[in-house]
Amino acid sequence: MIKVNLNKKPKKIKIKIERKNLIFYFIVPVILGAVAISITQYYIKAKITGVNQNIKVYNGKISILLPKVQMVNAIKRKESRIIQKINIIKTLKKEQMGPIGYIYYITEAIPRFAWINSLKSANGNISVNGIALDGQVVSLFMDNLNKTDFFDNVTLLQTSEVKKQGLKLQNFSLTFSLH
Repeated sequence: MIKVNLNKKPKKIKIKIERKNLIFYFIVPVILGAVAISITQYYIKAKITGVNQNIKVYNGKISILLPKVQMVNAIKRKESRIIQKINIIKTLKKEQMGPIGYIYYITEAIPRFAWINSLKSANGNISVNGIALDGQVVSLFMDNLNKTDFFDNVTLLQTSEVKKQGLKLQNFSLTFSLH
């Protein structure tokens, strides 16, 4: 009979690494890793140094510009206060009613070399009597009244020539209504 041993122990295989391979497989990768890490650290330090220099430059620019920005902001605050006051004045001018309102616009419309002798108001109709240097000044006065958007139907009732202190002047009468 033949006996077969099925539980045979495997033979141990010994792996022998030669010293020359040991240097190649272990030491070379460690050295390459160390070189790669040191190169990476160098580039990172260089970038950090560059960024720090940029920060110093920008901080210098900020310190120079900050007072100017503060001045501009102060001017903007003053401007907004002035605009607010101007808007209040405009609102008050628009809301002017009655004699004060129309007297203001009439006096603004009077051209040079024209004078008002009398001003009467009744039921929204205004009549003006005055003296002007000539007919062109009267016409300019009428145009100015029409341009105010405060008066309508500016009508010349009469003109007549008057001599005063040796000058020939135009006596005129106008009527117009409130807008």
